[in-house]
Amino acid sequence: MKKKQKQKLLKQFRPNFEQVRLQLFNEIVSKAKRDYNLSLDIFIDPKKKDDMTVAFNNGQQVQQFTVPMDENFNTVVKRIQKQEKGLLDRFSTNLADSIASYLQPNLPQGLSSTTAADSQEVVEEPDTKQATPQKETEKNNVAEVHDEKKANHDAMTAANFVDKIESFPKFTVKTTSDYYEVIEKTPKEERLLATVAKDSDAFTIEKALDRKYKLKTEVIPIIEAFAATPVSDR
Repeated sequence: MKKKQKQKLLKQFRPNFEQVRLQLFNEIVSKAKRDYNLSLDIFIDPKKKDDMTVAFNNGQQVQQFTVPMDENFNTVVKRIQKQEKGLLDRFSTNLADSIASYLQPNLPQGLSSTTAADSQEVVEEPDTKQATPQKETEKNNVAEVHDEKKANHDAMTAANFVDKIESFPKFTVKTTSDYYEVIEKTPKEERLLATVAKDSDAFTIEKALDRKYKLKTEVIPIIEAFAATPVSDR
């Protein structure tokens, strides 16, 4: 069979957009149950067609919240429809992890966590007020020094920095000879999230933190403020 004929045949039997989206929902439900023992139901409310509605049954009551399905979300679904290798698994895993983190913040996270490797993959952090979508970066880390923001940061001592970081579940700060390291403790490993240089204002945000979409909006400003604090004032 010629290549063009084969491609045409495969396209004819390719699932439509709604079928692929339903497949994604089912994968999220399955992984949330397998990895976190969460009983979820995911569907589209006819009154909220632009949102993914997640219903969580904790055995006593059902909690519902919505996750926006914006243009970026739909783009990923279309790429899954085109059978991009591994995308369904990565995207559903990230969504299951984010939903579990939102529902039960103290629940061990990352038992099957994989990091999406495509800059266009988007995971919405569940939020009853509606979360802000962020794009996942393809680089393992991004070193940034925001000179224009330094004036807006209050000086932060190392002790203040540790207290603020460790107020987040499973987060801790370790010090080495050259860096302050922000670590997430999981049942299987200690995951490096960020580093701040001891002798300069340089810092690095690892991809493991960058994909925690809602959480990173709280954690990264703390890291930025500490990095912007003069070394002598820490």
